[in-house]
Amino acid sequence: MESYEVTQVLLRVGTVYHVRKPRTEETMFTVRGELMSATPKFHLVEGDEGKALADLTANFVKTKYEIQAGGKVIGALVFPAVAFKKTLSLKVGDDEYLADGGVFKGIFQCRKPDGTVVLEIAKELSIRDTFLVKTDESLPLEVSLLSAVAIHSRFYEMI
Repeated sequence: MESYEVTQVLLRVGTVYHVRKPRTEETMFTVRGELMSATPKFHLVEGDEGKALADLTANFVKTKYEIQAGGKVIGALVFPAVAFKKTLSLKVGDDEYLADGGVFKGIFQCRKPDGTVVLEIAKELSIRDTFLVKTDESLPLEVSLLSAVAIHSRFYEMI
């Protein structure tokens, strides 16, 4: 499984995340949120200002997120409107994964029916909101990275 860190950048106008390999300084991807949007919208690009790769769009109450690339939906996340635990459902193609982040734990694991973990997103304890994303080749990388942004937007973002 490949590992990435998705970290919210502080003191920026609008929401910005940098995606790096763990414990490195090189920004592989950047996720930028749209300002003044009625619903959360994010754009994944290569590097800091490179080629657009995918978009993440949510509904107004942040219960459904869609990930689009090339004009097609490549993934969808659904969060319960009211829940005591942090849970989600991720749909990629014909496959659907359920993940339970618990009440305080903050580790979401999507598993195949045989129990193999295909995606793990864990909130790390730090000053900046940082998520460690571990993913395998069965999921598009855009889905894995933008799922971490959706989890942050739904459960941890103050606005």
